[in-house]
Amino acid sequence: METKLDAVRMIASDMDHTLLDEHGDLPPDFHHYLRRLSAAEVTFVAASGRPLNRLKQMFPPREGIGYVGDNGGTVSYGDTVLFQSLLAPEHYRAMAAVTLTSTPGVPVVSGPDTAYVSSRHREHEPYLGTFNPRIVFIDDFAGLDAAVDKFSVYLPTGESRRYCDEVFAPAYAGDFSVTVGGPLWVDMMNAGVHKGHGVRVLAAHLGLQREQLMAFGDAANDLEMLDEVHHSYAVSNAYEEVRQRARFLAGSNAEHGVLTVIRQVLAAREG
Repeated sequence: METKLDAVRMIASDMDHTLLDEHGDLPPDFHHYLRRLSAAEVTFVAASGRPLNRLKQMFPPREGIGYVGDNGGTVSYGDTVLFQSLLAPEHYRAMAAVTLTSTPGVPVVSGPDTAYVSSRHREHEPYLGTFNPRIVFIDDFAGLDAAVDKFSVYLPTGESRRYCDEVFAPAYAGDFSVTVGGPLWVDMMNAGVHKGHGVRVLAAHLGLQREQLMAFGDAANDLEMLDEVHHSYAVSNAYEEVRQRARFLAGSNAEHGVLTVIRQVLAAREG
């Protein structure tokens, strides 16, 4: 399938298991390539289930950096928030109650700056803290009233697909975006909120067309993003449904497949 890499003006990438290796690290010298992308007039977009504040820690705001945080719950270009969709308190309170009564999962009520977790799950703080820089432990979700753009369920048992299919999709898919972010996570946002919408918001802000957009992903929460762009890539370690949906295949996250394609874009743009 033909692809004109010199036309690419925006590259969006999922983080975990896509751009990041299995240790959660960026490819070597990645910020050097970010500077080269900016000089070549290509915007890099960190598109993740991680919240906005974590993405900004990884990629400090400057010209040429965009963010799709919390699976599209908050979208920003540099320090300018372009879109945000907050869940109503009664909705995320109900989701937390269903999680605690019907699954072995850990409710994570996530906003762009703060995540809220039950005090009974404090033992998971080391792992949850890799995604959420600021966690507040609370005794009861019933009284929580905060800015929340995503409700997540952390399933240490690795059964996210099962509980999504058996519990969360039947209860919420009619009114919310419900997706799976790998074996450990189920995520819920307001209807129509997903990474694809976030990429669309950024593309409109920058005046870009579909043929100028590239994206990389590995899991179900990347599908809408891949649908939104012409240059859609699954990394080779992606789930089969993602590999089937993408136009192209990149190397695995362990092989730094995203960076390999970025180098090809730079060669086409700089040459």
